[in-house]
Amino acid sequence: FEEIIAKLPKPYFQDDAVVIYCADCRDILPLIPDKSVDLVLTDPPYNAKNIGPNQREYIGSTMCLPEQEYKTWCADWFSKTTVAENIIFTPGIANICNYPQPYWVLCWHKPAAVYFNRMGGFNAWEPIFCYGKPFKKLPQDYLLFNTMNFTKGVERDHPCPKPVSLWAYLINLTEADIILDPFLGSGTTAYCAKKLGRK
Repeated sequence: FEEIIAKLPKPYFQDDAVVIYCADCRDILPLIPDKSVDLVLTDPPYNAKNIGPNQREYIGSTMCLPEQEYKTWCADWFSKTTVAENIIFTPGIANICNYPQPYWVLCWHKPAAVYFNRMGGFNAWEPIFCYGKPFKKLPQDYLLFNTMNFTKGVERDHPCPKPVSLWAYLINLTEADIILDPFLGSGTTAYCAKKLGRK
């Protein structure tokens, strides 16, 4: 862990378990040696202007790209994840064709979700892509975890926060010691990794 950090620019924040860079991941990922990270666990932007009835707006230059530009962006960041053999991420239903075929797909069922789908109803599930073989054993590929739509913490400002319970469950199923999240968002991956004694 320390050897990897020593080769990178000065971080935005660092303690004994977590290092945060405030930068475009496409600039930082190439600086990390291949296969030096055990797991990439992330939730990349879905290229949505807003999500759900609260119309929570994404902020950032990669959030409202023309469709072809967004597809290129997906391919670009994903091509730089050679830092790990094992990758787990949520592509968003509308974006599943923007990425290479995963080794397996998990179904995250979120029955209390209030996000709309393109068919005029509610989006009650989400795919989770798995590349490599990240899990020691996967008891079931159907995961039932409620969303955080009514949470009142700092993650409320994030348009699509991932539940700590889901992220912790995924981490606990792996043997990953060093976890990387190219899209930190509200910090769920960093929080869970630190709570579970990972880096």
